[in-house]
Amino acid sequence: MAVVSLENNIKLYSSELFQALLKASNYKLDERIAQTVAEGYARNLDYSDPELMHVGVTSVANNLLTKIKQEYFI
Repeated sequence: MAVVSLENNIKLYSSELFQALLKASNYKLDERIAQTVAEGYARNLDYSDPELMHVGVTSVANNLLTKIKQEYFI
């Protein structure tokens, strides 16, 4: 049961982060790259960490964009 819940958390978080990445980049980031980054980030989160609830996906997206900007932006 815990595995199903973890997979659901990953899907939900990566979906929200994907949308936030696109919006934060003014839709300049390629959707495939946004999806890859969002899924990778979501898979590496500790969903039991209470701090996770205090950081919004928009903040995470903005931080990630500054890190991937040089490599992926058009």
